Amino acid sequence: MSKPTQVRIRDAVRGDGDALAELHARSRAVYYRAGGHEVASHPDGQYREAWRKMVDDARIAVLVAALGDDIVGVVTVDAGRVFPTSAPDEKRVRLAGIFVDPGQWSIGVGSALMARFVSIARQADAVGEVEVWERNSRAIRFYERHGWTRDGTSRPGPAGAPYLGYVLRLWSAS
Repeated sequence: MSKPTQVRIRDAVRGDGDALAELHARSRAVYYRAGGHEVASHPDGQYREAWRKMVDDARIAVLVAALGDDIVGVVTVDAGRVFPTSAPDEKRVRLAGIFVDPGQWSIGVGSALMARFVSIARQADAVGEVEVWERNSRAIRFYERHGWTRDGTSRPGPAGAPYLGYVLRLWSAS
C-alpha cells in the first residue's frame, strides 16, 4: 500500500493531546539540538497534560495535519489573547507555533498548516504574530518564505539566544 500524500487539516479532538505532545517534543528536540541546546524528546506527564488542556481550551485553535490516520503536524492559534501580544493596540492573531514531525519535513505539511493560519488571520482581519528562536534557522527561512518579517521585538530564550518577533501583514498599506 502506498503512503498517502494528501495532507488533511482538521480540528484537534480530545484524544489527540498525547500524540500532539509526542510530536511537539520530537520536533522541538530536533530544532533545539541543531541550535546547540538539548531538550527532552519525550514528553513527561505534565507536558502531556498541558497539550490536553490546550486541545480543550476554546480560546485556542489547535489544528492537526494528518496523512491518512497519522498526525504529522500541528498549528496552535491564539485569537483569544491567551498569550500576550507585542502590539496590544493592533488586532493580531498569535501563531503560537507550527510543529511538524521531523520525518515529514519538506513535503508540504508546514505549508498546509500555514495556509490554514493565513485563512484564520484573514477572516479575523488581523496581523499574524509569531516568535521564533533565533537559532532555529530552518523555521526562520520557513516563515520568511511565507512573507513574515521581523517586527523588532525579542524576548530571552534558551542557551542565550532570544526568541525573535515576526509579523505577517496580509494587506498592503495604501
